[in-house]
Amino acid sequence: TRQSSTNAKQLMQLMDSLNRLGNENAQLMREVEDAKAARAEAKSAKDMMAKFKNEYSQRFTKVKEALKKYPQPQQNGGNSGVAANVVANSAYMKSASTLEIQKRDQIIKQLSSDLKKERDEVKKKDGALQKYEAFYREVKARSAEKARQRQIQEQQQALKQQQKNRSQQQQQAQR
Repeated sequence: TRQSSTNAKQLMQLMDSLNRLGNENAQLMREVEDAKAARAEAKSAKDMMAKFKNEYSQRFTKVKEALKKYPQPQQNGGNSGVAANVVANSAYMKSASTLEIQKRDQIIKQLSSDLKKERDEVKKKDGALQKYEAFYREVKARSAEKARQRQIQEQQQALKQQQKNRSQQQQQAQR
């Protein structure tokens, strides 16, 4: 009974450990799913940034070409052309387009930084998950070894008990 009580305690401890490991595994799996979603979101943002950058550069090139084609002010007096070019070449227009480019570049830098942070976080979570899985496999292997040893021990005890019973029967038969 003492042996079975000890076995029962060990079994309960193993079950508690298994339950804890299962809960931790579920938590890590949720974190992995969150990391996958974050990766997908970061990839989507990166794709959107690339698309935006392409469209922006195409539009900028078209505007630049249109401005080059726009008639230059003439020395001999084309007043409407001069007024239009004065506005197009004004410091305000140049600074506005520069500010817009700087703002967009800043957004791109921020999104790139966020993407890098997400990737680093995903790497950490992947590493933790791999360590956990290795630990889980080790615990399972140890549990299986203990169960195998317990079974061998029980078989040996059963054999001893059978030998003892035979010995007693032989002694009774000799009497």
